[in-house]
Amino acid sequence: MPRNHSGGSLVRSRSVVLGVVLLLALTGCDESDDEADAAPPPPVNVVQQPAASAGGACILWDYAFIQEKIGVAFDVAASDQVDNTSTCVVQTSAGDYPDLMFSVVESSQASSAQFLSDLKPSKATTVKGIGKAAYRLYTPPAAGRGPIIEIGWLSGAKQLQTLRFTFAQDATAAAVTAMNPKLIALAKAMVTTNG
Repeated sequence: MPRNHSGGSLVRSRSVVLGVVLLLALTGCDESDDEADAAPPPPVNVVQQPAASAGGACILWDYAFIQEKIGVAFDVAASDQVDNTSTCVVQTSAGDYPDLMFSVVESSQASSAQFLSDLKPSKATTVKGIGKAAYRLYTPPAAGRGPIIEIGWLSGAKQLQTLRFTFAQDATAAAVTAMNPKLIALAKAMVTTNG
């Protein structure tokens, strides 16, 4: 007797579940028909987040400022923090290159002379008028990317700051030459703004 009672409950439970599933399926079909007759949904508006919203060194930048200084429109930013070094990279949503990286080492005990003798890369040239001491380094193209121009300096606030612009693989020599003074102008503006 208990076995029959259990079996009956199981059959009734299955019937109820099947009934609910059938009802939901029919309701779903009705909703689909209604949605098909309804107007299409409005287009989605993508709102560009400011570069500063990525945090880290990105708080020192905005896309309009960068475009004004170097003539390149970026729209994606990412940041990272490792120990006392904060980094920001901006790119275009169209691809990995060009990109522009800015890094800040929060404090350094280096003097101007030490910066130029110990921290300036061996193939870099000294640049005047940026912070306490500065250099510019050119790196030739490599697989998948164009050349790199890097400007590093010791700021008045005793921070080590670096700008690095990586060109797309198809960058022309004229574009690389034209970018040099623009990056120096951006570095000088960063010194004025952030020390």
